[in-house]
Amino acid sequence: MTQHVSPTANRKEIDLDEVREIMSHFKPRDYQEAQELILSALQEINERFGWVSLEAAEIVAEHLGTTANRIYGLLTFYADFRTEPRGNHFMLLCHGMSCYVAGSSRLVQELADRYGIRDGETTADGELTVQVVNGCLGVCDRAPIVKLDDKYYGNLTVESFNEAIQRAIAAGKSGESAK
Repeated sequence: MTQHVSPTANRKEIDLDEVREIMSHFKPRDYQEAQELILSALQEINERFGWVSLEAAEIVAEHLGTTANRIYGLLTFYADFRTEPRGNHFMLLCHGMSCYVAGSSRLVQELADRYGIRDGETTADGELTVQVVNGCLGVCDRAPIVKLDDKYYGNLTVESFNEAIQRAIAAGKSGESAK
């Protein structure tokens, strides 16, 4: 069984020089415009690296004339931002009404029991990060469903769920891109 990753295990560092380069494209005319650019800057960093480190947040804060606390508050408020690196594979597990009724709770429990992770966590080996979506992935006719990397897997049982995870990890280790 894999355990939850600590904040420092498998930490993929962010190149702060690249963050400074990204920020150099943001040239606000005044304080108000700088505040309006914060989310765009964070989105660009998050897309580039898959997460935003505290050090990167500090660079954004300094460049746009605000505090690191404000930046961190935004990072932790919006679900799309990550403050820790993702695993090699990323899963959205739908836990909306249709998926819940069709058994997504069994999949959530399987993640805890077999992989040692819960919502927002990454396995200790850095292979899998999961986000439980309490809304809807919009594929209710295939419930329960997950989006693993860029592929949807539906009508899942615990067995087919584990098979999908193992196939994605094996494909990644064999040099193929499962993302």
